[in-house]
Amino acid sequence: MTQKAEECGDRAATSHERRSVRNINVCFYWTLLFAATFLVGRQVFKYADWAPEGPLAWGLSMVPLIPGVLAFRAFLNFIREADEMIRQIFVEGLLFGVGVVMVFWGAIQLPEHVWLPKIKADIVVLVMLLGFCFGILRARWRRK
Repeated sequence: MTQKAEECGDRAATSHERRSVRNINVCFYWTLLFAATFLVGRQVFKYADWAPEGPLAWGLSMVPLIPGVLAFRAFLNFIREADEMIRQIFVEGLLFGVGVVMVFWGAIQLPEHVWLPKIKADIVVLVMLLGFCFGILRARWRRK
């Protein structure tokens, strides 16, 4: 953003900058909805007094897929329309997150067979998300 645009605040932002902010906000809101539907659904299935069987249980378990797919689509749209530096930061963050999971998963296999209890997929996803977040921060710090 130019110095004049910074002085004027958001009013002077270019249409590309506004669209980029809107795209990441849309991705953020779909991701929040995905997380909320997943957590609510998990609590329903975990603590409900009824045995989840049949089409109703199948349908309820699939509800988080809708905002999840829309969040992924919004993220791809954000990356597609972002400028080169933002794209590089996010790609580096994704690669860092995937790399952390590969190392974590590879390193945890032997202890799982010997003494460690089985690691749930939730933990692997959490490690990947933390790696992704740290990768984005690391890429941002490197470009300052």
